[in-house]
Amino acid sequence: MARRKRKRTAASGPVPVGEALAGVFAGLGLDPAAAAQRARLQSLWEHWEAVMGPDLAPLARPLGHRRDLLLVGAEDAMLAQDLHYLSPELLERANAFMEAPVFQSVRVSLLLGKDGLDVAAAAPLPPSRTRPVGRSVPLPRPSGDRLAGMDPASPVARAYALFAGRRPRGRG
Repeated sequence: MARRKRKRTAASGPVPVGEALAGVFAGLGLDPAAAAQRARLQSLWEHWEAVMGPDLAPLARPLGHRRDLLLVGAEDAMLAQDLHYLSPELLERANAFMEAPVFQSVRVSLLLGKDGLDVAAAAPLPPSRTRPVGRSVPLPRPSGDRLAGMDPASPVARAYALFAGRRPRGRG
């Protein structure tokens, strides 16, 4: 099957993402209202920082939605609890952006390494967060000198002997 070339016109050029997504969704068979809502949701994730403001956006990361449930992620449990108490404000801001009561409730969960859908998730991490977690220098190997003062039948002494790379002495 031969490809048809589209004729370029003076009006052809960049198209806003919302219009392009609406066309793609319509091509997939979605009704125009559902396509427009999906495009608006995509716009919400892209403009999350502006919608939530500089105080809430870095704390509450968008994870998506399920029907009328807004899914938000938090870095730790304390923040998740705080965001749970702030859920009416999160709902108000998200629904105001959507220009309709799309969301009825918020579920806050821990991020656990997941990326949010917002633009900040696509941005590279600052240099302070790019180094690996944990020790960068390996631990020195213990010599095992302290084994002489330990009870050989002790589980601690046996574990220390294995860690030091020595054969554990027999049980007393």
